[in-house]
Amino acid sequence: MKRLAKNWLEILTCLCLSTLVVTVFLQVLFRFVIKLPAPWTEEVTRIAFVYMVFLGAGLGVKYQRHLTVDVLGAVPANLRKWIVSIGYVLSIAFVGVLIYYGAKHTVNSKLATTPTLELSLSYLYMIIPISGLIMLYYLLKNMIAEIRNREVN
Repeated sequence: MKRLAKNWLEILTCLCLSTLVVTVFLQVLFRFVIKLPAPWTEEVTRIAFVYMVFLGAGLGVKYQRHLTVDVLGAVPANLRKWIVSIGYVLSIAFVGVLIYYGAKHTVNSKLATTPTLELSLSYLYMIIPISGLIMLYYLLKNMIAEIRNREVN
């Protein structure tokens, strides 16, 4: 149970990928084997893909696997800490904007629906502020660990 709690984000991302694979398989099966297209599979695939991408962005922040340029090796440790902290603050500001406008867009799209399943588009867009909160949490956690000179994760 402890492992589940520790890896919940990885599990959710894996579930999105599994849903994506199953629905694409079903889409091909229905369209080319059974010769009866299932339009709902396209929408489920799209939603699963969007959720997987945004949850994966949270995983990238958690494990510090986003693109970086390592030019701070020759910089003294005290100066390096300040430069890295500024990078974290800028990232936190960006994620704050993502959360704010993602939440605003989610609320504004609650009346629009998907064509086939007639789900509110706010269910699709709500992952934007949710993943922003996930990224914010891990950015703050990593920044505090960096300031305290600890190994992250």
